[in-house]
Amino acid sequence: MATRLENLETARDVLAAALATNAGRPDYSIDGETITFSTLMDRMAKLDAMIATAQGPVEYASEAQ
Repeated sequence: MATRLENLETARDVLAAALATNAGRPDYSIDGETITFSTLMDRMAKLDAMIATAQGPVEYASEAQ
């Protein structure tokens, strides 16, 4: 069974593939649904945010000199 993170990444990959397939067109058709470019970009941004959340916090270690 796929994890939540894997499902989100798959959804993002589907949107990215639609973008690549319809390059240069203002509207896109995904599974019979027509959406505008700006709507597609909003969905990609939301998916990226959900993926970042699902991946958990990121810690950066640095050393002062």
